[in-house]
Amino acid sequence: MSAVTELRAPQPDTEAAATGPAPALLPLPGPLGVRIVAARLVGVTVLAILVLTLPFALRFAGPAYAIDFGLIVALAVLSASVVAWIGEITLATLAQMGMGVVLLNFLQNRGVPFAAVVPIVALLSVPVSLLIGVFALRLRGVYFAIATLAFAALAQKTFFQSYLGAEGGFEKPIARPSFVSSDYRLYYLIMAFLLVVAGTCYLIRRSWIGTRLDALRDSEMAFAVLGHSPGRYKLFTICVAGAIATVAGTYYGILQQVVPANYFNPVLSIAYFAFAVVGGLGSIGGAIAAGLVFGSVPKYFDTVSQGHFVGYDQFFAGAVALLTVLTVPGGLAEIGRRTWRRVEGRAR
Repeated sequence: MSAVTELRAPQPDTEAAATGPAPALLPLPGPLGVRIVAARLVGVTVLAILVLTLPFALRFAGPAYAIDFGLIVALAVLSASVVAWIGEITLATLAQMGMGVVLLNFLQNRGVPFAAVVPIVALLSVPVSLLIGVFALRLRGVYFAIATLAFAALAQKTFFQSYLGAEGGFEKPIARPSFVSSDYRLYYLIMAFLLVVAGTCYLIRRSWIGTRLDALRDSEMAFAVLGHSPGRYKLFTICVAGAIATVAGTYYGILQQVVPANYFNPVLSIAYFAFAVVGGLGSIGGAIAAGLVFGSVPKYFDTVSQGHFVGYDQFFAGAVALLTVLTVPGGLAEIGRRTWRRVEGRAR
């Protein structure tokens, strides 16, 4: 009797499949802990109190001029940091600030009210930004940086020196609006603008535009293959940075009233880029912190030391920058993130 061999297809082990390990899933974010909520509420409250009382709290260290100057430097550093969103380095920040001073004087001489000056200056900054943006369409990296430095040098030698002069060549000093006649009042005006700019930059970074800017910075070729226009996003970013820098120059003109051409020396743009690196290149909060540290602290040192610190501001900036870059490569933004994680009790 012959044995009949029946071939059967292997049956799946349904029991094993049912009890097998489930595919790994990313954990869903749960509700915030009490400590985190309390830390954020306290942090917002402390920040609001600082914003409202900062010039008065630091009155013992020096005049409100120091903090006003620091806020303007913070705007300039933020402008340089915004360009880093597309992975580029700009050295034309001070040239664009100089355009803001010139536009302010031009509009004031024609009786334009101050309420309209800032929007007009921001709008008129676009053609200059588009000119710089042409460099970004053709050049990358260090070549773009050299092109912006050359632009700043040309602007300083051919335009600012003839228009501003060595000691501020306006026929009459820039007039302050009556509602910001003192440095303390001017502080609140500049701070309000800085908060609006920082909030706008934060919303851009959190939106789909910020996502695409990150993709552009990571790989321009892959970004173009996906059907996006690298040039459009580059020009948008440079125009945003240019508007911030130009309006910062407008506020600087109101603060100083007499602005010499040598302030817009292109070499100083390298220092402003270094401030952005120390703050954390691309970071909004880090740029503001760096501007206050490198803009305000040396001014307060000058006052506290009764003038003995004058001339050592660059030494201070270099020492702080070197120490920060060597110890925390992420800059002041990384220091802030680490500190805040500890305050909230989160893992590093």
